[in-house]
Amino acid sequence: MTGDKLAAGILTSAGVSVVAAIVLAMASGGLNSTLAGCALSAGSVGGVWIFYRTDSRMPQRPNPWDFLLFALFTIASLRAFLWLIYSVGDEWRILSPYNLGDISLHIQFIRYFASGVDFWPASPILTGVPLSYPLGADLWNSLLLLVGVPVERGLIWTALAGAGLTAWALWRWGGAFAMAALLFNGGLAGFAILRTGQLQDFQSELAWKNMFLTMVVTQRGLLYALPCGLILLRAWRDDFFRDGSGLPRSLQFFLYATMPFFSVHAFLFLSLALAAIFIFTPRARIPLVLFVALAVVPATAAMWLVTGGFSAASGLRWLPGWMQADAGWKFWIINFGVSLPLLFWLFWRCAWRGDAESRAFTLLSLGVFLLCFLVAFAPWEWDNTKLLIWAWLAAAPFLWTRVLGPLAPIPRASLCAALFFSGAVSLLAGLDASHGYQLAKRSELAAAAKVLQNVPAGTRIAVEPRFNHPVILLGYPVVCGYDGHLWSHGLAYQDSLAKLRSVLRKDLGWRDTAKELGAEWIYLQGQTPLLQKIDESGRRD
Repeated sequence: MTGDKLAAGILTSAGVSVVAAIVLAMASGGLNSTLAGCALSAGSVGGVWIFYRTDSRMPQRPNPWDFLLFALFTIASLRAFLWLIYSVGDEWRILSPYNLGDISLHIQFIRYFASGVDFWPASPILTGVPLSYPLGADLWNSLLLLVGVPVERGLIWTALAGAGLTAWALWRWGGAFAMAALLFNGGLAGFAILRTGQLQDFQSELAWKNMFLTMVVTQRGLLYALPCGLILLRAWRDDFFRDGSGLPRSLQFFLYATMPFFSVHAFLFLSLALAAIFIFTPRARIPLVLFVALAVVPATAAMWLVTGGFSAASGLRWLPGWMQADAGWKFWIINFGVSLPLLFWLFWRCAWRGDAESRAFTLLSLGVFLLCFLVAFAPWEWDNTKLLIWAWLAAAPFLWTRVLGPLAPIPRASLCAALFFSGAVSLLAGLDASHGYQLAKRSELAAAAKVLQNVPAGTRIAVEPRFNHPVILLGYPVVCGYDGHLWSHGLAYQDSLAKLRSVLRKDLGWRDTAKELGAEWIYLQGQTPLLQKIDESGRRD
């Protein structure tokens, strides 16, 4: 048994389970425990089938640096995800401040999907619009919830499995250097520890933050998309430039065509990777045309669903300089340090002395970097990092083999230290045991659950738009959720928010306004929560 076979089987199982759940839920009007069991069973069958169909090839032999990076990745993952969400007394806490808003949204989605709502579901965070979000990772946890796995435990188990698969896929793609590239990306900010003597995440206020903390920990879809995307990049590299990958084409097709359900940005980058291979490898053009032609219909259908029928605003706009604002050239030095000069050095070497493989992947990586520095792809410009992470990781093995690896030991070690020291400081500070942030009080959630026990699942409720409101964390759809979620998802929510404020203040005609917003109940937080039906006088529970 090899890691490749096991990784392929696990990812297939998760992907097939999610796709089967979507099909079953759309056919039946919603999910239940029976359908969840059927979807997970279908995923298990698919995973076993792919496991035995994947070629059992011997991977490269690990060296001491590989073992070290595996150990560091394991320690970081255990610290980040065993404390992903945990209880202390009456509180549910999380380890990372980056994750306060994200995990509350994921918990709402998980419980919302598991409640049996109609599919394709309406958005649970804004009235009157369809869900426009890659729901795959949250739907997977909904399936676990429906078969008896508590939300908190399912989140932790899934995260640990995803982290393990990501570490393996990174190593198979680019060895220890690729794992370090994800754990320790950074610029110059972290060198401030040498001046201050204080351990803190000096990159937290920068654009180029530590990707493990800000993306792997917070973006649940990446726990599937990262290992899948890296496995696909390696398969395409080995199939079109080397002696073959052993990964079945059927699995490559499935992972690529269904990727939008988990990460639109990963799907976009993989599509650009296919285009780069097409340009630089003439013998691959016919197979690639056939591959993409077959994937057009399912991938477009997936994109249509996760964008609400292509109704979601993209936020696409011209933004030269990305997030530099008035910082000028200092922005690039402080954020990226030697990273960008090394990438340009890599591009120059491959352009003049490289082969088709290195040219395809380095041109792809540098092109995506430049594109993200000129164009914003979402309302929040920082979301460009969801593409930049792929460009950085795709370039990592070539940065090592073409630029850093051939250097003498001292300059090589010096450049690696300059490349990774700041990110290592950020990672250590971000996983510091002194952290812990309150997400919610367990007593408030219990009180809210009692008040809402007779309210049918899927009923839209008017609540104060806080990211950690008990009604939201219990999975009920709300009239207008947290504005940070709404804005970053490109939803036009301002009018609904103004009307919600009017309802919560109980302005003249508030009942009519509430009905206009599709709310059946209004929930007012306090020492004793007040739940009031819109067409009744109200009651206190």
